[in-house]
Amino acid sequence: MNNNHNPFGRRGFSRLLSLAFALFLTVSLQAQDITLRVSGTTIREVIEKLQKDYGYSFSINSSEVDVNKRVSISVSDADIRTVLDKVFAGTPVAFKIDGKLISVTEASVQNQNVHKDKVSQISGSVVDEFGEPVPGAAVLIKGTKTGTSTDLDGNFTMKVTGNPVLEVSFLGMATKEVAVTDPSKPILITMGADTDYLEDVVIVAYGSQRRELVTNAIASFKPDENNGRTALSPSEMLQGRIAGVSVATSSGNLGTSERMSIRGSSSLSASNEPLYVVDGIPLNNESGSLYSFGEDLSSLSVLNLSDIESIEVLKDAASAAIYGSRATNGVILITTKQGREGKSEVKVNYNFGVSEFNNRNRIKYADSESWVRIYNEAIDNYNRQNAFVPASSGYVQHIRNPYDGLPDTDWLSVATRLGLSHSTDVSFTGGTNKTKVYVGANFASQEGVIKTNDITKINLKANITHKMNQWLEIGANMSGNFIKNNRVPGAGIGSTIVARMVEQRPFDRPYKPSGDYYLGGTDELSRHNPVQILNEETSYVDQYRYLGALWAQADILEGLKFKASFNTDAGYTFDYLYYNANHPYKEDNGRIIEKNRFLMTNLVETFLTYDKQWGDFTFGAMAGHSYQKTSSRANSIDAQNFPTPSFDTIGVAAVISGVTGGLSEYAMESWYGRVNMAWKDRYIINATLRADGSSRFAPDCRWGYFPSASLGWNVSKEDFWESPETELKVRASYG
Repeated sequence: MNNNHNPFGRRGFSRLLSLAFALFLTVSLQAQDITLRVSGTTIREVIEKLQKDYGYSFSINSSEVDVNKRVSISVSDADIRTVLDKVFAGTPVAFKIDGKLISVTEASVQNQNVHKDKVSQISGSVVDEFGEPVPGAAVLIKGTKTGTSTDLDGNFTMKVTGNPVLEVSFLGMATKEVAVTDPSKPILITMGADTDYLEDVVIVAYGSQRRELVTNAIASFKPDENNGRTALSPSEMLQGRIAGVSVATSSGNLGTSERMSIRGSSSLSASNEPLYVVDGIPLNNESGSLYSFGEDLSSLSVLNLSDIESIEVLKDAASAAIYGSRATNGVILITTKQGREGKSEVKVNYNFGVSEFNNRNRIKYADSESWVRIYNEAIDNYNRQNAFVPASSGYVQHIRNPYDGLPDTDWLSVATRLGLSHSTDVSFTGGTNKTKVYVGANFASQEGVIKTNDITKINLKANITHKMNQWLEIGANMSGNFIKNNRVPGAGIGSTIVARMVEQRPFDRPYKPSGDYYLGGTDELSRHNPVQILNEETSYVDQYRYLGALWAQADILEGLKFKASFNTDAGYTFDYLYYNANHPYKEDNGRIIEKNRFLMTNLVETFLTYDKQWGDFTFGAMAGHSYQKTSSRANSIDAQNFPTPSFDTIGVAAVISGVTGGLSEYAMESWYGRVNMAWKDRYIINATLRADGSSRFAPDCRWGYFPSASLGWNVSKEDFWESPETELKVRASYG
């Protein structure tokens, strides 16, 4: 989890300033003493610090003010005007202080060519793409410095001459120009996000980097209302989204396991699954089921996708090497939502969907007449090839339709349905300049297209950060998750439903006139009866999963930060299967298989980061240590012979045919580090090294080392580059 993110580079930046402005109306507006010591820091980072530590909000037109200029400041107990004089010393700007709202504009002589027409007063409002007001937006007459800023509700009024063009700007949003055609009518101005600005920061292992300084193969996906779709796991969300990432599921059953490969498969026999890291917690990605039942279940489907802020895919060896031995197949970094400073916000989302058996009419099935005719032709060919005659012992008789004159059976209809899905999630976001809170809850239910296949999912999440003082910040990020999956047999077992439907003869029927089942594997039915299979079995998997992180971060010196965290990934799985006495696989008058597993990983992690800039030279370093311990307990029982189908508990079984149990435990210790350097943001070098020691190996061969190095050249930042609208970066990596 990256708690040192730069809000100037995040999508929610405009909301952050809006909420901060709302907060300022509820607090004291008296002068505040400021202590600030920075060296070689950008104006943008100074503004962020003033906002975060002292609650100020800024309105800046970044096209006019160079917020990337680096400054050095040292003040103690100074007022905000003194601080701003030092921040913008030598920069042609003017600023207006209104309580804790500060507007910064370029200082220049007002345009003398303003029309000397009639002076009138105009009014309007500024909103974002979601219709939310944008407080603190700068509204200027184009070509002048005459203007105003929007109030808490995004409204503004100002006097103009003639019909000027208004230029509206807000940091983190694209500048908008609007022509005033009728001063007597209110103006509605909608601003969109500045995509170039928002894409400035990329989440990497143990931190973040400016995109222009990234030299590795990292791809990002940010789920939102425009690109969202129905999915059960994070890997399904990435299907078809990112180049070089292949995602497939073993079947269309709900919650089935995924097969993901990044830049192709690295092994023919071993797993090709990447390492998943959620908010800095490496996940156990064991199967979500204990009895295969023809296929495995995904352990990731228990997570709440509506809590996800962004997903980063580390594709190449250089980007993944920092995670060592577990990152052979790549790394998926998942960052969840966090609290924001400002007024509280509550969101409620409800989704409803319908699914059906895909392409069910693509294959045309033979009717009974055609099926009998073709089958009898095959019998004739068989008898002829073997010189069989009716008196021969091997002679095969023709078949006939025993239900001649009755409609054929649509086998795809007897075991499929329209699947309905419902999902409701509620979230609360809010906070102050010291404490930020995000709380989310989700309830979802989904029906599969195969009858009896459905899931129920419940998720709760809380993410809280609190700044104890100027140098110490603490936080807790926790989620509780539950999913119940009522399963149907998969493709790897003889009772698989889809195969048992499409392989039946068109004239066969699931029920006898008496109401009993026709039995598969007999003259009555060629294959197992899919209706009997579904009706006479109970199979479900319950998964409970807790993900939690407690952390503290200290600003030791300027640019030097220390972070310590305690992380837990704990899960309990209960797998239940019951074949009653009427099921084809009933064994001895019914069978129950119960399996359960408790799996927990605790991870203690500490690392230092240092970032500094001297002139055109940028330097960053990170060094850390982690200790991880994983323990597992599992047991199972196989019971048979039950008095009646209504008795479905182990205690009444006459036969216990098998009992197993086991305990396991292992630990891993790691040391890791990273160094990155850049000159004028043009020439970049990154290097990482990780050492993993695992208790699974003998002491003499316990440690493994995983180095990487990468180089980058931002060609588009060279003086000879003459296409400012395009970017070109050349990079090479080894790991």
